[in-house]
Amino acid sequence: MAEEFEAGWIGGLAQVALGHPLDTIKVRLQAQNMRQISYRGTFHCVSSIVRQESALGLCKGMLSPMLTITTLNAVAFGVRGNVLRLHDSPTLLDHWVAGGLAGAAQLPLSCPAELVKTRMQMSGVGEGTTIRGYTGSLRTLMGIYRSDGLVGCYRGVLITAMRDTPAFAIYFSFYEAIRRILERRNTHGVLTECLAGGTGGALSWALTYPIDVIKSRLQADGAGGVARYTGIRDAVIQCVRNDSFASLHAGIGVAMVRAFVVNAFVFTVFVYSRKLLVEEGM
Repeated sequence: MAEEFEAGWIGGLAQVALGHPLDTIKVRLQAQNMRQISYRGTFHCVSSIVRQESALGLCKGMLSPMLTITTLNAVAFGVRGNVLRLHDSPTLLDHWVAGGLAGAAQLPLSCPAELVKTRMQMSGVGEGTTIRGYTGSLRTLMGIYRSDGLVGCYRGVLITAMRDTPAFAIYFSFYEAIRRILERRNTHGVLTECLAGGTGGALSWALTYPIDVIKSRLQADGAGGVARYTGIRDAVIQCVRNDSFASLHAGIGVAMVRAFVVNAFVFTVFVYSRKLLVEEGM
């Protein structure tokens, strides 16, 4: 049982190391005001960050996910694995339910971590440049806690739950479905894990992406001292009315690339780490 958590933790390290710079670009594109566009596209976003903030700007807020995503991955893969152990021959529906439970189980930690990461990634943008407390992950969290209390640390928890529960259900069930198809066609090993993990991750993001855009906007809202949204419904209405329906898919190109590459790598690392841990009897 423990190897599921340990291998998930190792996979989390791989996820952050490979995916965080692309995640920073995604969040910048999602959270920008579409009436006062800062970035014309992915490449312009990258060049602007590097030119104005150095290459390290792409790694803003990396400490928070490095400390938390490893744990979140351990929880997600561990919960999934242990739920599936309740079934002798898990069906795809069982994988769907196990994935949904895995997504829900990590919420107490994932929401504050996402909030800190988003605020850090948006620091240096617009009015947020002079906000004290956004110069480090822990300092950012403490700044939010001092100004808004414990409730403030869970800003966006409902929209995060609306994203993560179905996202993980899609992720794990489609991974398993694609893995079975590939194995029936005599495709095994690293290629199977890469294709199944990458496709499962990309589909998960594609189907929940508008929810992620709203989450990013709500968690970035007020970072510069001026709040634009009163809640989820207001954020959706303003996004569509003021910035057009297309704003709900802002940054989706870089998100799809990131999702496939990162999840192909994560699942491969997870599967082979688990095998090694089982063989070594750890």
